[in-house]
This record gives sequence, C-alpha cells and structure tokens, in this order.
Amino acid sequence: MYFDLTERLKDSILDAMEDQTSVFVLDTKQGSLVISNQSTENNEQFVSLPQWTSEEGFKIRQQFVSDLHSPLAKDELQQILHSGRGVFRNFKNCLKNYPEIEKRWHLFKRLKMLSKINEWYNALREYWGLESLQHEPEDFEELVQNDFVFREYDSVMDKESVLQNADAEQGAFDDQLEEDVSSALNFLWKCRFQTQTENLGFVCRTFSNEFTGCITFQPCPSNSSKTVVMTAFFVLQNFRGLGIGKELLSRSLEDLRKRKFKWIIITNVIIPDHMIPLLNRSGFEKTGSGYIAKLF
Repeated sequence: MYFDLTERLKDSILDAMEDQTSVFVLDTKQGSLVISNQSTENNEQFVSLPQWTSEEGFKIRQQFVSDLHSPLAKDELQQILHSGRGVFRNFKNCLKNYPEIEKRWHLFKRLKMLSKINEWYNALREYWGLESLQHEPEDFEELVQNDFVFREYDSVMDKESVLQNADAEQGAFDDQLEEDVSSALNFLWKCRFQTQTENLGFVCRTFSNEFTGCITFQPCPSNSSKTVVMTAFFVLQNFRGLGIGKELLSRSLEDLRKRKFKWIIITNVIIPDHMIPLLNRSGFEKTGSGYIAKLF
C-alpha cells in the first residue's frame, strides 16, 4: 500500500532502526510505526523497515574514523574499534571528550541511515510501479559553518589568544624534532609575531567563544605591495578534522583577492605535515624551503 515518506516519518524510522530491543513495522494506512506481532505478519498494510544491524553500525564507525583527520581522537577511536569489547559504548563515551567531533559523528551517522531509508523507499516505489525519487544529500561540510564563528582577525582582541594557543601547538612536531628545538622554534615565532601590528586574517571560535584556530598574514613593505607573508596558521588538535583549516584558508584567499593582493609567501614558518595537502589543493607550490601561491 502506497504511503508518503515525510520528514516526520523518516525521523520515526531512524529512531526505530537504532532500537535494538524491539522490531517495528510501518502501518501504511495510519502512517505510523507499530511493534511487529503476529497480526502484522503477511499483511500488506504493514511494511518491514530497512534493516540496520550492529554490523552495519560498526562499519560506518570504521568509515568515520578512517576519514577523520584529528590525530588524538582518531587514535583513541581506532583503539576502541579494535578492542572487541564494549565498542559502541566506549565509542560513545570517547566522543564526549571531543564535542565538535561528536556533532560531526551524529551528522555522519544520520546521513548514512537516511541514505539507507531512501534506498528502501525507492525499492518500494519500484514495486508499486512508480519512478524512483532523487534525494538531495545534506551537506556534511555545512557543519563547520553552522557550529563555529569565523571572523576577521583583530590584533587587540585576538593577539593574546593566538600567542597563548600557539604553546599548545608546540607538540605538533614532537615526533619530528627534539623538545629543545621545538621550544626554540616556538619562541622565535612568538618573538616575531609579537612585533607585528598589521596582521590580516581570520580566527575561528566556538559559540561559547573557545578559540579553535587562526590564520594570519603580514602585508609586505610598499615596494612589494601586492604580496603578503603568512605569519600563523594552525588549528588546535581537538578541533582538527572538522574542516576548520579549510574554511580559514578559503576565507583568507577570498579576502586577500578582494584587497588586490597577488602573492602569498610562506617562509620562516614550519608547516605541519597535515596542513601540506590543504596548501597544495589551494594553489600553493613548494619553492625553496617555503611555499608561494598566486591569487590571480
């Protein structure tokens, strides 16, 4: 029996798919879910819901973690997935330590489950002799813009936050450099950054005003008026893998073009390995020991 797949019905089906204690079916006449029983069997009025097993739940967790770019969270979640005991409960508890990644996970899971529901509904439509419906996927990346505040860098408001959080980023090279060298590089960068008064760029914060990352540039002297030098670009470890760095860089490139700058130089700033693919995709090319990008 034909029925419309409304948003309200989708939400009910999502809840039922995650309920591992009861088996629900859809009453197509009433447009609501009921618990499966003897009276619902072999009755065309009632339709079985799309199957969602613990195995499928485990697979999408594996996929989510494999695509995650936040090193700390990724390592912890991978260990949980390989532990073999209490995986779902421990996965949930671990994500509580990374609120923004937890939000991303819930969106990711919802999109995967909605895709399953849409496939199920189209299979029914084919059985009814109707054409399949094209479903517009929700934008996974919109989470960044919806859950964070991006605004232009203001030296009065943001300089101290950048300097303080740069200390937290010192550990980005602990596996590549001796602690003494890492500390020295951080000290040299801070000395340089403190003397700069004309930084352009953007900062990102949560809605509770927690600093998550920044990108800044210093305009060059008048004889190089079309060029800027990148002076800072980092995202705190707990917020990596959420697209914040991509959004910061994208906004900066657009802003610098509007300001008629033509070149960006990265020099005297050590770039973490996880940032390099993003720079390459954004048009930066390795030149000597630094990077250069042409804006237009």
